[in-house]
Amino acid sequence: MSKVVTYKNDERHCYRHIKLDNGERIMISISTVPKPKTKVYQLVLGGLIPVRTIWEYNPTMAGGYYAYVKKMMEMFLESEEDIRNALDVIRDRFLPCSSIDEVRLVLLEAEESLSDL
Repeated sequence: MSKVVTYKNDERHCYRHIKLDNGERIMISISTVPKPKTKVYQLVLGGLIPVRTIWEYNPTMAGGYYAYVKKMMEMFLESEEDIRNALDVIRDRFLPCSSIDEVRLVLLEAEESLSDL
């Protein structure tokens, strides 16, 4: 199983680095200021440098800030009673993945689930 390498969730930072089973590394980043967004990056050089964005979701894409929050919850929370931190919820979806291609598939499936609503 993939593993968490770095975790930071405080008033200034909200990210998590994950080393996937095949050695690839990704970073999940959730920002609120100045523009809210959730991004997943591919990392290189031992997880030090983001080289490309694998996925991004923001209020503009969702149709507004409240739609962004609602759709992120719909994509990743397993139930309305789920009160975990957003970063932990997304982490739990990625840990079973063994490659960036699998992470991308999880993200695409999450986005497609919105069109079913």
